[in-house]
Amino acid sequence: MAVAEKQQAGPRWSRRFDDQVRFSDDLGVLGAWVGPRTGRDRRTQGQKEDYVLRRLLVAWKAAKRLSFPFGITAASEEPGAPDFVMTFGGDMKLGIEVTEAGEESYQEWLTWHSRKSEMEAAESIVPLPVSTDRTAAELSRAIEGKVRSYDSGKYRELGDCDLVVYDNTAYAALLDVRELVKALGRPNHLLGRFRQVHIVFESAVLLDVFGEMPQRVEIGTLYEIDFARWIFDQVERLREDAAGALDTTHILEELEGLGISERRALGSHLRNLLLHLLKWQHQHAARSGSWMHSINNARAEIDGLLEDSPS
Repeated sequence: MAVAEKQQAGPRWSRRFDDQVRFSDDLGVLGAWVGPRTGRDRRTQGQKEDYVLRRLLVAWKAAKRLSFPFGITAASEEPGAPDFVMTFGGDMKLGIEVTEAGEESYQEWLTWHSRKSEMEAAESIVPLPVSTDRTAAELSRAIEGKVRSYDSGKYRELGDCDLVVYDNTAYAALLDVRELVKALGRPNHLLGRFRQVHIVFESAVLLDVFGEMPQRVEIGTLYEIDFARWIFDQVERLREDAAGALDTTHILEELEGLGISERRALGSHLRNLLLHLLKWQHQHAARSGSWMHSINNARAEIDGLLEDSPS
């Protein structure tokens, strides 16, 4: 009796990015959110990988290191394949492998911490020494693990593959990045496998950390990462009369979108008003105070919108 071969799972998703202007739209909500650490809706491995990828792509775009158009696929669970595959010009491919740095005890504490109340969590904090060398050692261990996998034959199928390390250490955010890069150094046993190694922090990305000129890209105030912080950042630039530093592309998009949303809001209130007026006119027996409240509320909303925006 023949045994059916196990079918390989297909990619989780595929996406195409045609040009820089549409980059934010093409990116959408991909990787914008991860679930909680515990509970029924706890984060998945795919969510974590997408979260890191989003930050890398945004940093590449900000640093003008993206060549459009390109496609990207979240690879299948095929053994030895990188987490993502980028395709340029039809036949050029780049693998992207994602890993996480952070001591296991700290990760366990974070998971435990997420189950506790705010008071219990505050009382449980045990400060660790803030050490550049210790943090660099945690990042190096994460890279070493992937280098060993590479040496065993993984991630090589496409030729070039980048490694992206997500910082989940206790205190990297408090450290001077230049000192951290200096502490990492350029150890020979970590070089020559991956095309480039990048480190993703919460609000910055360190590109090509082992290269001749590592580049730090601030992403915390960028449109695709934190919309609220982006707004406040643009307001500050306007106050400082720094018009040349404004993100005009996304400002224009938001202003246009604001006009569209105002029209949609007006249409929604008009539909609601007409619906309840028709019900009031033709369903006498069912008239109620809630219907009258809905009619008055819709009229007030419409008056307010037209007062603010007569056009």
